[in-house]
Amino acid sequence: MSEKGQISISAQNIFPIIKKWLYSEREIFLRELVSNGVDAITKLKILAGDGKVELGEEPLQVKVTFSTEAKTITVEDNGIGMTLEEVRKYLGQMAFSGAEEFIAQYQSGKDGIIGHFGLGFYSAFMVSRKVEVESLSWQEGAQAVRWSCTGEPEYTVEESTKADRGTRIVLHVAEDGEEFLDNWKLREILRRYCRFLPVPILIGDEVVNPEPPLWVSKPGDLKDEDYIAFYKKMFPADEEPYFWVHVNADFPFHLQGVLFFPRLNRQDDLRTDRMHLYCNRVFVSSEMNVLLPEAFQYIRGFIDSPDIPLNVSRSFLQQDASVRKIASHLSKKIADRIVELSTERPEEYNKMWKELHPYVKFACMRDDKFAERVSAALIYEKSDGTFTSLEEVLKQKYGEDYATDATEKHIYYAVPGETLRSLIHLYEEAGLPVILATPPIDSHYFNYYESKHHDAKISFQRVDAALGPELVADLPEVVDVDGRSVHDRVLERARALLPEVQFEAQKLKKSELPLVLVIPELQRRFKEMIAHQSPRGESPFGAHQCVLNLRHPVIERLDPAHAHPLSEETAREALTHLYDLALLPHKKLDPDAVDRLFVQAGSLMGRLSGDV
Repeated sequence: MSEKGQISISAQNIFPIIKKWLYSEREIFLRELVSNGVDAITKLKILAGDGKVELGEEPLQVKVTFSTEAKTITVEDNGIGMTLEEVRKYLGQMAFSGAEEFIAQYQSGKDGIIGHFGLGFYSAFMVSRKVEVESLSWQEGAQAVRWSCTGEPEYTVEESTKADRGTRIVLHVAEDGEEFLDNWKLREILRRYCRFLPVPILIGDEVVNPEPPLWVSKPGDLKDEDYIAFYKKMFPADEEPYFWVHVNADFPFHLQGVLFFPRLNRQDDLRTDRMHLYCNRVFVSSEMNVLLPEAFQYIRGFIDSPDIPLNVSRSFLQQDASVRKIASHLSKKIADRIVELSTERPEEYNKMWKELHPYVKFACMRDDKFAERVSAALIYEKSDGTFTSLEEVLKQKYGEDYATDATEKHIYYAVPGETLRSLIHLYEEAGLPVILATPPIDSHYFNYYESKHHDAKISFQRVDAALGPELVADLPEVVDVDGRSVHDRVLERARALLPEVQFEAQKLKKSELPLVLVIPELQRRFKEMIAHQSPRGESPFGAHQCVLNLRHPVIERLDPAHAHPLSEETAREALTHLYDLALLPHKKLDPDAVDRLFVQAGSLMGRLSGDV
């Protein structure tokens, strides 16, 4: 047996639900009522455009007034108005949309009319003990009507003496809503939610929306100064943004907006409440960064789409298919703009890249499509101060056909503040380009890049991860009568002097570098990731090898067969001092270490000056 039924709603219980759960913020009532007034004026303009009504000289506007004595808030428009039948239909039936009916009847105004669900009016009961509506329709011969309700299922409707076209809504404010009987409070709400509506909104004699939003203008009609002025007006505490992305789409969704890339100078700059969402110019929320790629959720901006309802929530945004399409479109526009800047304004782009690069790289790792689009703009600063792409580095060393070459290919990098400049010079003189990297983001990005280019056998290697044959001088090896070379003798003595250090020795092409501390690449990356996840910020420097440069004057004198070998005590002190100096970029420098190095240097200089 089967049967069909109809779900019923208890009218007695619906108003308490509306008062508590219809909207998350009680102040939304003013946004909803003003939006209804704007819709009424928009409909009137549509009718006038179709020749169905003539507009007089009076300005079309929505007025908001209040009375602390009478405890009332009034929202009045001179729009289309309502007949008795329409009042019964639109106010007497919950969730019946007059906007949808108007669009269906006149086949016009879909993108300009705000409300579509027939619920916004009832938000008035969130702050009111009684609501009165007086309205006079635009239709010739219409009778003005008055509707009132105390928040119960029953309402009264009767004729009114209202003589001018439009609708007046009077809220008799409840005791728990008296905070809204304040000019500053009402003005602040109107400025937040209604400052970009296309119809003048007045509170007293002040127009709260004197200027249209920037995004409704065509990009070709705007100058850089216009974008900067708008940004400073909306975010007065911020510096000028680096750049912006003007968004305008008509298919498969309607979307307008402007995204700004701010200068991040403070921790609070990373807050994600700077992305403002609008629906037909009505403010919805400032916490809509879920529309953006995760890496760019610090972006400031404004997105206006009639496809997103006014009662939208963050959870809705994360699950809705059309919203995901909007997010994908914004990601594409961001990538295109970054590439455009890199080609059209390279010098300016290089300067902003130093701050922008972590977010671009993170976005690449999260979204392969974004990575593919932005690949041409992803650059690195080289050790000589110029900028280059990874592809250019590979071509410089391995040729145009590097991708099809089956040999291992290395991209060498250094970390400013940790890598010795003299070691970088060693690579440069060997014809090996060196890029500058920033951990921890580049440690992750290098892993990502290597996995994506696995077939091309591309890997990143820090300049102190290994000392390859390109860095070693091609000099003949001389052995003594016992068959031992300088390499053997120096290494043996160094290990005896400092047995706790793991030594190796090479004849490097440059003699100015006494030694290099070497730590394998994979070991370093692993320790870097652990260190940056540790709340104590531990150093990623761990087990390592100390490679002595046999061409350095001091290291040469560690050889017992040298014409002027260092004494045992001086050799130990010199080697210890050089080793401690090499550790400085890798470990925290405490006052005791500085004092020890200072005393050690003085003692060593005294010994060497005596040539002992």
